[in-house]
Amino acid sequence: MIAARPAVRDLSASKIRELFNAGLGRTDLLTFWVGEPDEPTPEFIRQAGMDSIAAGETFYTHNLGIPEIRDALAQYVSRLHKPVSSEQVALTSAGVNALMLATQLLVDPGGWRLDLDRLLKSLTPRTRALYLNSPNNPTGWTVSREEQKVILEHCRAGGWAGWWCPPS
Repeated sequence: MIAARPAVRDLSASKIRELFNAGLGRTDLLTFWVGEPDEPTPEFIRQAGMDSIAAGETFYTHNLGIPEIRDALAQYVSRLHKPVSSEQVALTSAGVNALMLATQLLVDPGGWRLDLDRLLKSLTPRTRALYLNSPNNPTGWTVSREEQKVILEHCRAGGWAGWWCPPS
């Protein structure tokens, strides 16, 4: 038997898993944290996956998605909106990956800090959602407990429902 290295033996649960566990079973949350859906994958999608595996389609594809699907999506978007090329299209394997890519388009990693006053001033009665990516990807920034409380109080005062902070 090979003994596990201390670095492996001492691994702890990720912060996102701790957050997931704290919210498990709650019905007042939108659970986007680990990409876990709230319903089983539909049968036609499961079957397509099994058919793909049976056909030997088990290799990595282009990082931005299967080129033929990107081409088809670019053509579809071009018919609805303005023309785009397949080079401007990225397909992701999950919603969390899409959020990560969108954030990386807007924010460089490292050194980013929240401008709390600017955030609060930008929230208006027309605001539909606040996407606060903390902790972690891709900037490494984590909202402080005090910032979290200020944002929560502001949103409650504005009458927005569905806000939740994990227990201290």
